[in-house]
Amino acid sequence: MSTVISANGLSKTYKDARALAGASFQIQSGRIVGLIGPNGAGKTTALKAILGLTDFDGELSVLGMDPRHSRGKLMEQVCFIADVAVLPRWLCVKDAVDFVEAVHPRFSRAKCEAFLARTKLTPRMKVKQMSKGM
Repeated sequence: MSTVISANGLSKTYKDARALAGASFQIQSGRIVGLIGPNGAGKTTALKAILGLTDFDGELSVLGMDPRHSRGKLMEQVCFIADVAVLPRWLCVKDAVDFVEAVHPRFSRAKCEAFLARTKLTPRMKVKQMSKGM
């Protein structure tokens, strides 16, 4: 198995609050990992660092890239789905698919529709009708 994410001494301080204090870990290809900890432990900060959305101290490699310097290239290979609704509640599945098709250079509508056919989502279903998992 190859290492997908490697962190060594990952740290982040917001003003006077330490969000991450020298976290070190490796995640191997094919693993499913959950981040567990109390509020303020740095779970969201670690995810933001992995995605290149925040500065940090320490060493971090995601798919062999430093997210601070290679975020664009990294985003060609990585997807993040937040656990909170980030889509407008009035948006329907068809409109979301149309939008992604218009902005993503490698989007395959046929592949997307084949995937959607295996779910309970319908083209006119709105975000407000979906569960968080949907």
